Parts: sequence; C-alpha cells; structure tokens
Amino acid sequence: MKRREVVQALLTPDAAQSPSPEVPAAPRVASGAVRAMGLEVGRLAEEARSADALRQQIESGTAVLDLPTDRIDPSFVADRFSRTEDTDYRALVESIRETGQQVPILVRPHPTADGRYQIAYGHRRHAAAAELGRPVRAIVRVLHDDELVIAQGQENGERRDLSFIERALFAAELQRRGFGRATLNGALGVHTAEMTRLLAVAAMIPEELIRRIGPAPKAGRQRWQELARECDRPGGQEALAALLDQRSLQVLPSDRRFDAVIAGMRRQGAASPAATPEVNIVTDAQGREIARLEHLPEGLRVTFAERVAPGISAFVARELRHVFARYQAGHR
Repeated sequence: MKRREVVQALLTPDAAQSPSPEVPAAPRVASGAVRAMGLEVGRLAEEARSADALRQQIESGTAVLDLPTDRIDPSFVADRFSRTEDTDYRALVESIRETGQQVPILVRPHPTADGRYQIAYGHRRHAAAAELGRPVRAIVRVLHDDELVIAQGQENGERRDLSFIERALFAAELQRRGFGRATLNGALGVHTAEMTRLLAVAAMIPEELIRRIGPAPKAGRQRWQELARECDRPGGQEALAALLDQRSLQVLPSDRRFDAVIAGMRRQGAASPAATPEVNIVTDAQGREIARLEHLPEGLRVTFAERVAPGISAFVARELRHVFARYQAGHR
C-alpha cells in the first residue's frame, strides 16, 4: 500500500470508528478466595518464623518444650544401677502427679535419629512422666558427647545421690569409651587422685560381681577399696563369687549384702596363710641399699633409703610422669 493510501485510510471515518478486537478480560477472583490465600501465606510465614526462633532457642539452650516421652532415649552411658527401684523414685512420681514437673530435664537432638532426643540428665523425671502418661518438660540443647557426659555427671554430683561404686563404674565406662581424663574429672567433679581411686576399684572387682552386690549407698570409698584388695588377692574373685551365690545373701538389700560379703571376705583372708612378698634390693656402687621393692598382691611397694641417697624420693616422684609416658608409648 502506498503512503497516500495509508494516510487516507487513517482519515476515513469508518476506519476510525471501527471497533478494535476485544481483549478477553481476566477472570475475576472472588474476594473470599484472595483473603484465604493471604491467610495461608501468612500462616506459612509465621510457622517459618516460629521454626527459626525455635532453632535459635535450641542452639542457645533456652528452649523449654513439652516433649512426648516416647521420642526420648536415655544417655548412651548409664550412671546408676537402677533408676526406678527405690523409695525416692516413688516419691518423685507422686510429687509430679500432685504438683507437676517443676524442674525440666536436659536433652539434646539425637545424634543419629531424626525427630528424637537423647537425655543428658533427668532420667528419673522422664521415667516418672512416662509412668504418669504425660509429656516431659525439657530444655533442648545441642551438645557434643563430652558436653553431654559432663552435664550428666555434674547434675548427679550436685544431687549427691550416686553411690561410690556407681560413680566408679560410670568413670570406668567413660574411660572404656575413649574419653580423656579431663572429661572424666569434669563429669565426676573430682581431682585426678580421686579419679585414680575410682578407676582402680572398678578395675579390681569384676563388674558382674559389683552389680550382684548392688549400689550399696552406705558403703563409702574406703570399704569398697578394702573389698577390692580382698578381691585382688589370690582366689579372691572366686571367693567373692561363691559368697554371692549363697541364697541367704541374694535376698538381702544391697547395703546388708555388702556388709555380709566383706565380712565373709575378711574371714577367708584371715584364714589364708599370709604369702611372703617377693623383695628386690637395689644397691649403689658401694653395695649400699638405696631402694627396696616389695611385690605385694595389691601392687609394688618401693621404699627409698633417703639416708644413703638424700632427695631420691622427690626425684623419682618428679620423673614418674615421664616414665609413665614412655611406658604408654611402648604399649600402643
């Protein structure tokens, strides 16, 4: 079409007045549907904000939740013989029944099971809530294994309701799982010397025999150490097992069972002929005795002659740590 014809067509009234093709109007959405959609979007946004807030609370350890008891697992290491077989536990159940759970337990998100939790402390409160068929109030905190066992042990230490032998077995189990001495000391709230005593008793008496005696809450460290020495003498473990097989002992409460066992071990030890310890003498170049080594059932006893070698005891005490390090290096 020529330019003149194009201009003429534009100026023709019929062309100017001819209606343009109608564009179909977009379908109208009912106002109720729009409002419902907006509410749903708002709800999702609020849930996202709540989930983010909960995540931040969990990470900071400030979230206190009511959790179903069947979604919570115990700690990976036991700290007592039985959690629900004493009068204190029954009193706890009745207290929670009447007044509710006053103190939350501490849990962490389960390290291997999504949607589950693991207890750091509060096993008895968890058991009581489960027995009563109600959720348990819990602080949720992200914890590494070391942090969990330290929290678990320290909470028990504050309550002071674990017996000496329960603490000894707890320490031995932590050591068996590869935790370092610093973690053990922190979990039990003890210094290195006391930890050494706990581990020594747990090592000298077989765990199966300890559990047959029970927690014996009235038997303290010194009496368990005595029983460990009796058990460590030749034939001691067999004698202890024979005593525990007696039906008359099996029906006794744990403290009385311990009393009967240690009395029987004392009698058998007194009746046994005393073994003469092997003795080795260390001398200097002039033949003077500077150290005496006695091999006793409970270990090696070393006596130094300070008169001949002044200061030797302090010197050996300082060097023992380095000697032990070399010993460990050679036994890996």
